[in-house]
Amino acid sequence: LEERGIPLIKFRLYNEGLITDINIPNNELFERIVSMGIFPGEKIKVINKIPNGIVVVVKNKKFVLDKDIAREIKVLKL
Repeated sequence: LEERGIPLIKFRLYNEGLITDINIPNNELFERIVSMGIFPGEKIKVINKIPNGIVVVVKNKKFVLDKDIAREIKVLKL
């Protein structure tokens, strides 16, 4: 199966995307991400980039994601 989407870290500012895949092997971390409302099928928007991560909005909530995590979240531009 071909991977759909690009890593969130490469997503452009203010573009809205659809999360297609989250590839985080650490189960606790994966569950934490999902509990924040970040999961496949959900819309996400990058609103800022900071030195060690990015600021995103999911369901009107702002989160800061570490670069390593943002690299493992795949998004498709809407």
